This record gives sequence, structure tokens and C-alpha cells, in this order.
Amino acid sequence: MKNMIYYFSGTGNSLRTAIGIAERIGGAEIISVRCNAENVSAENADVIGFVCPVYEWDLPGTMKRFAGNLKINPNAYIFMIATYIAIHGKSFETMEKILSAKKAHLNYGMALHSVASQCTAYDPFPPEKLMIPYMEKKLHKISKEISERKYRAYPTMAWLTRKLYSKLMTPYMKVEKEYDKGFYTDARCVGCEICAKICPTQNIIIQKNRPVWNHHCHGCMACVAYCPTKAVQFKTPEAYERLNTVISKRLCLPEKRKRYHNPFIKASDLMIDKRYVNCLHSIDR
Repeated sequence: MKNMIYYFSGTGNSLRTAIGIAERIGGAEIISVRCNAENVSAENADVIGFVCPVYEWDLPGTMKRFAGNLKINPNAYIFMIATYIAIHGKSFETMEKILSAKKAHLNYGMALHSVASQCTAYDPFPPEKLMIPYMEKKLHKISKEISERKYRAYPTMAWLTRKLYSKLMTPYMKVEKEYDKGFYTDARCVGCEICAKICPTQNIIIQKNRPVWNHHCHGCMACVAYCPTKAVQFKTPEAYERLNTVISKRLCLPEKRKRYHNPFIKASDLMIDKRYVNCLHSIDR
């Protein structure tokens, strides 16, 4: 039986989820959506999974494009897990629409409440000491249900969220390409290139021993969270200042603010785009 899980992950919540599921279902090939979809086909897979965070109440654009280009087995058992803060929005509906065009459907959908990692806008919450055990317990349940090939209808967008989506989210989507203009490095940068190697959109290149952002950023915070010297800094981009919203006014990165990443995921884990995870049973510990 061939199991394949495709993931997008910045601060590690979604990668941890993908690995946990792979371990529980007897092993799986885990593939970053940084890969070319044509080279990692799921045409012969029996189980196909998609794991990613929710951005602007929807799938990250990189996941949308990857899933749209991926060849799949329409008869496979297909699941999606969305790691989110408070609102999963239309993320599952977007994935179902992509799959429907391939004559396939989601058999299982679940939103996994996770630690918020958008540290340029707020401190991580809920507290890690409470949330990490919760996430692990929930992941155990999700993994068990997927291993048993259970059906679970995916969550749909709440009526109020749907009503507010265009008004609240569309302005951010229009200026998303401007977001990474807020990133820069200070004198603590040692040119280690970790930020470029872990970026899930391959948005960062190194020039003169310093990172340069190239405006294909989803604001995942990987470069901030995993910088070993805290050299990556952030200031509010002009396009976001013009939005004049509650969130845009709060964009900053105070020195004392916690730079969260999932404690189970190291920077080196995010550098591996394709791996096979065996059934290690660590999820049961």
C-alpha cells in the first residue's frame, strides 16, 4: 500500500502533523510542496494526504498551485488537515474544489487548533505549555481515525466568516506580495543561509552573504523563527501601513517577542523536501 502526504509548513506545526500521521498509518512518503508536482505524482497512491496552515482564511497559494498541478488516484482515500489559529475559513472547500476537478473528493477533513506563529503581529498563543500537549493528543486521535480509513465531513466556512471574507481578507491578499518588504537582517546575521534553505516558497536567495526576499512570501515566519541569532527583523511595509487596519497597525517584531516554532521540528527537518517516514510509534509516547 502506498501512502503519500503533501505538506506546506513554515514554523513546523504542519510538518509535525504530517510526520505524526505517517507514523500512525504504517509509514508514508512525506513531500514538501516546494517540489515540482509533476515529479511526485500520487497516481498510484492508496492514501493521499494534504497538510497545511490556514492563511487569510484559505489555503496558502503555494498549496493551491501544487494541488492543482498534482496527478492523483481519484479512488484513493484522501484526507486534509489544516493547522489553524481560530478560523479555518474556506480552506477545505478550496481543496475539495481542486480535487473535484480531478474527479476526486476529500474523505476526511479536520482542522487542528495550533499555536499561533505570526510573531510579526502578536505574541504566540495559546501558551505552548498548554497547547503543545493538546495538539499532540488531538494529533493522536486524528491519526488513529485516518489509519482506520474513517470518513469525516470536512468543516465548511461559517456564514459570518463567509460574509466578512471579501471585506476583511481581500485587502490583505492584494498586498501580500509586499509583505516581505518588511524583512531585513541586522548585524547579528552570520550568513548561515538557514532562512533560504527552509523557506517553503523558495522566496529567499543569498547575496553578499545576506538573505534577499523576492516577493513570493506568505508570511509563514520560518525565516524569523529558525534564525539562530535572531538576526531577521521586521518593520511594517508601506503597503500595509496604507491598509490602516487593526492588524496592519500592529505589525512589528519587538526584541523580546517569542519567535515560536514547533518544538518537535528542527530547521534541518524543513530542509528535507522528500522523505519516507516509517511506523516508529513515537506518536504513542
